[in-house]
Amino acid sequence: MNKYQIIHDDLLKEINGEKYPENTKIPSDFALMNRYHVARETSRKAIAMLVDEGYVMRIKGRGTFVINQNRYSFPISHVESYRELAARLKLNERTQLNSISDSTVPLAFDYATEKPPNATEIVRIRYVDNEPVIVDRDYVLKDVVPEISELSKSLSLFELFEQKLGLVISYAKKTITIDTANAMDRRLMSLTGPAAIVVIRSETFLNDGRVISFTESRHRADRFKSVEFSRRH
Repeated sequence: MNKYQIIHDDLLKEINGEKYPENTKIPSDFALMNRYHVARETSRKAIAMLVDEGYVMRIKGRGTFVINQNRYSFPISHVESYRELAARLKLNERTQLNSISDSTVPLAFDYATEKPPNATEIVRIRYVDNEPVIVDRDYVLKDVVPEISELSKSLSLFELFEQKLGLVISYAKKTITIDTANAMDRRLMSLTGPAAIVVIRSETFLNDGRVISFTESRHRADRFKSVEFSRRH
């Protein structure tokens, strides 16, 4: 094993073991040089790996600090309900239904009609470890599902579509952007002051090509990460 990999693995073990808690400084390049008897480039490479992986950040003139690891991994490329995701990742989560109302699909979505489609808007707050971290706004098209008057805590929209209505979900198109928290974000996610929000907008299609819903999922940036596996062809 390369020496930089040994240093990386040792530091990662110490970070995960909370020898270096959040916001504390890890050893400097020179301290690692002396500890492992390596060149500075070797110690810098080990720390650069931790920076790339999101465990630490370098602050010029101050050192390298451990950053918040209390995040959930949200796989952008998967087509699955939040409840399926939470079960797969074993999240300590709960969902609060905020509202169900008649609406139209917002202009932020790229729909193919001149007139905004009529929809049922469903707003839900997702809690992870008892913190409100996501606001989901779903717009279910009335042309496909004319009415949704209630949604139980144990039932996801995908389960409603597939198990109750016999529809088959085929794929989804998603875009991801970064936005500043708006007034509703701050209220529903108990945010104070300026905050960054990761916004995932998706368009869900049935196997017959029809769009069934548009979703705007607004995530607290400090609790969000996305990890994907990519293969070079």
